Amino acid sequence: MSELNPISNLKLAKRGPIISIIAYLLISIAKLVSGYVLNSNSLVADGFNNLSDIVGNVALLIGLQLASQPADANHRFGHWKFEDLSSLITSFIMFIVGFQVLIQTIQNIIAGKQNPVDPLGAIVGVISAIIMFGVYAYNKQLSKKVRSSALVAASKDNLSDAVTSIGTSVAVLAASLHLPIIDRIAAIIITFFILKTAYDIFMSSAFSLSDGFDNKHLKKYEEAILQIPKISAVKSQRGRTYGSNVYLDIVLEMNPDLSVYESHAITEEVERLLSEKFSVYDIDIHVEPGLIPEDEQIDNVTKKLFKNEKIILSKVPDFQDFIAEDFTLIKENGQELNRQELIENPNFYPCNFDDFQLQSISQKTKLISYQLDGKIHTSIWRRNEVWYLIFHQVTSKQTSPLKINRYKITKK
Repeated sequence: MSELNPISNLKLAKRGPIISIIAYLLISIAKLVSGYVLNSNSLVADGFNNLSDIVGNVALLIGLQLASQPADANHRFGHWKFEDLSSLITSFIMFIVGFQVLIQTIQNIIAGKQNPVDPLGAIVGVISAIIMFGVYAYNKQLSKKVRSSALVAASKDNLSDAVTSIGTSVAVLAASLHLPIIDRIAAIIITFFILKTAYDIFMSSAFSLSDGFDNKHLKKYEEAILQIPKISAVKSQRGRTYGSNVYLDIVLEMNPDLSVYESHAITEEVERLLSEKFSVYDIDIHVEPGLIPEDEQIDNVTKKLFKNEKIILSKVPDFQDFIAEDFTLIKENGQELNRQELIENPNFYPCNFDDFQLQSISQKTKLISYQLDGKIHTSIWRRNEVWYLIFHQVTSKQTSPLKINRYKITKK
């Protein structure tokens, strides 16, 4: 992954088309001159192919320059799509040249011209292939470094040109052995590679320009996101590319009792994951509450906390697991006890509650009140993954300020 920012990446990516232009200029001149002098149709066809590549790389260079311009008032997302537009223009140029060479080759076959071919033309093809393999390797490595989709397409074109140059050499040798039809067939095959590469570049750039996005990537994103705790579902994803930059809109379903702060922290974790693991450039996340789990519905919570209160008051083994670290107990005489003091206190209460009532302060906080031995007991429970008792107060009936009449558990 490139450590540079996208603008710097585009500026660095310009080296690719510049080197390609120089290489194509040299080999196209060599092939065209050799093709006409040595009477090789395949060399001429391949030379025109390389000539079209010069025009295509000039268009790519211009596109990279325009795409590297910063965002402005009329282009809030930047000018990234010029990169795809330059690839689209390149494909059109390659289509035109490819069809022209195809028509010319077919006309020569119909005319039945059979000019002698010099085998020296094969040397030109071999040298061209070596040069283009080198350019391909450079552009492929550079495209990975700068993550440029246009440069990826250009490197594929470089590889195609290297392969066709080898085919040209084979065709020239065959034609020099008095088999000129092989030379012309090779010219048709080379033309096919031109048109095939043009088609691939066209489909890729058109797909990006029309906001197409590969669902396989979305599936990988979803699998990674669901590894993060407290995200219950990825309800929807919409991906699109601006040049080589991926923009992603996500709707996540989270536990409904999460606070705004907690939800925001999780979205930041999602953004960090997608950016570092998948190089997603821009992420917009919308959070929706999921369904309340059955065991956290109010009736079930009431029963659960009713049981927990009994466990704590009776000091059943491991009762301290339900008590928060910052727990406070206020006894009837005003004495305060912390968690450790409560645990060490040998006293315990019978658990025959009267008038047990629960009030929901929030999805994560519950206020409990009940009578025990003529006293009013008030508890505050807070859920952090599991329920913890954070406060308990014992008061007389006369001084109790609480009057709660919701979610009662009554004896039958």
